[in-house]
Amino acid sequence: MKLINRLLLISLVGILAMSCNSLLEDVEPTTAVSGEAALTSEGGVMAIRASMYSKMRASFGYTTQYFVGPSAFTDENNIRPGATRFQGLNNANGADGATTHLGVWGASYNILLDANLLINAIADGVMEDAARDRVIGEALVIRALVKHNLARTYGYEPGNFNAGPEANWNLAAILRADATLSIEDADKRPRATVQDIYAQIFDDLTEAQTKLAGTSDNTFANEAFAYGLAARVNLYAGNWPEAAAAAQTAINLAIANGNGLQTTANGVANMFVGSDPEALFLLIVDPNTEPIAGSNINNGLAAYTSNQWMSQQPTQFVLDLYDPADLRLGWYAPCGDVQTDGAPVGTSCEAVNDDGLTLRKWTGANGNLSDNIPYMRIAELYLIRAEALARASGPGAGVGALNDLRNARGLGDAPASVTASLDAFIDEILDERVRELVQEGHRFWDLKRTGKRIFFPDQTEVKFREDSYRILAPIGQGLIGANELLCENPGYPAFDPACYQP
Repeated sequence: MKLINRLLLISLVGILAMSCNSLLEDVEPTTAVSGEAALTSEGGVMAIRASMYSKMRASFGYTTQYFVGPSAFTDENNIRPGATRFQGLNNANGADGATTHLGVWGASYNILLDANLLINAIADGVMEDAARDRVIGEALVIRALVKHNLARTYGYEPGNFNAGPEANWNLAAILRADATLSIEDADKRPRATVQDIYAQIFDDLTEAQTKLAGTSDNTFANEAFAYGLAARVNLYAGNWPEAAAAAQTAINLAIANGNGLQTTANGVANMFVGSDPEALFLLIVDPNTEPIAGSNINNGLAAYTSNQWMSQQPTQFVLDLYDPADLRLGWYAPCGDVQTDGAPVGTSCEAVNDDGLTLRKWTGANGNLSDNIPYMRIAELYLIRAEALARASGPGAGVGALNDLRNARGLGDAPASVTASLDAFIDEILDERVRELVQEGHRFWDLKRTGKRIFFPDQTEVKFREDSYRILAPIGQGLIGANELLCENPGYPAFDPACYQP
């Protein structure tokens, strides 16, 4: 009963904060929590921990958009004839002045609210030290994941600050690391620099690796995921040796935990069903009580890709990248294999790709169009290590990690042409990331961080030049109107050159 009362008080304070202070609703965080009500018992701590993960599952921006959106925004996905979901991303347009993007501002700060509480506000003596360290470590990793997503969405990667229309533009998102215990704590702040955001991310992950040492349950943030995320962030930051080293540590931990690469046709084809044996961090979704983004049948990953709406289908560009012997072809099936209300719907997938195939990573395997959601798989780490080693020491240094993945997928070693030059190797890595990570939330970010042009699905027309202002998401007039300290990104109508001078 005490726990219920605390949770009711938390909810009440949040409702009052949103109704009494519209700035909190439009800026960040979206709620405030009484310090006395939260985290003063072990039950309260675990409730906030559950809330943090639940907010990820309940957010469209950290589920279907996080995974499928970067494919729809690039050349990986085409929209099924007659469908509309993610149409704005596919066509690079929108009713809001052609600014459809992968924005995640509100969802991010909603998750960060819980993470910051767990990191900063657990009362002394509430739980045993080991359990407290684990909860804090999990929150540090989730905070790092969310902060990195904010940084790459609204800012350029370190070293790429001259990529857009404004010289040396290095703003990212608001940096808030303290717990929001009252409305007074939710002060207005300007956007922090990318460098400051990345510094906090690396600090968080370093601390998390210590606090999560020995943890192996991949249904929560754990030690392997902490190192894996460090590898990813270091890759984006251009820290090649650090990215390669963190990737290898994460690979070793994942294998020790039983999450190594699948090497059989059946294992590869069905890895996304159920427990996902390659996942470093797998968010488990109960199909009966935990709808993805409010509704599995409307907003779930399977609803957008392989069942229900089937709006997003792989392009012919994607399918042409596979060798006929590639075990990953087991992820694809004729649209006619999918049933909606008992009737085959194969004809509705005509003209999406030559063979009318649908990608079936997300199939609603849990029932009720629900899937468990892997935020990182071990395969990504081999690709990170291969790219990082090649950039640090040349293609010959990275080809071993690439071949490890290729051999696991039923292919031989990469041809000699791949290591002929660094450019050739990076191009192959980007292609391999399409083969392996399609619809797992990477394509747009890979093209952005490597300064590549983004093409429409037919590969003949450029959607965005590498220096387009639309590479960055807009902050939006609503947020700027609520917080005058926020600067809009260059190129958008609300941009003020005088707002920030780097």
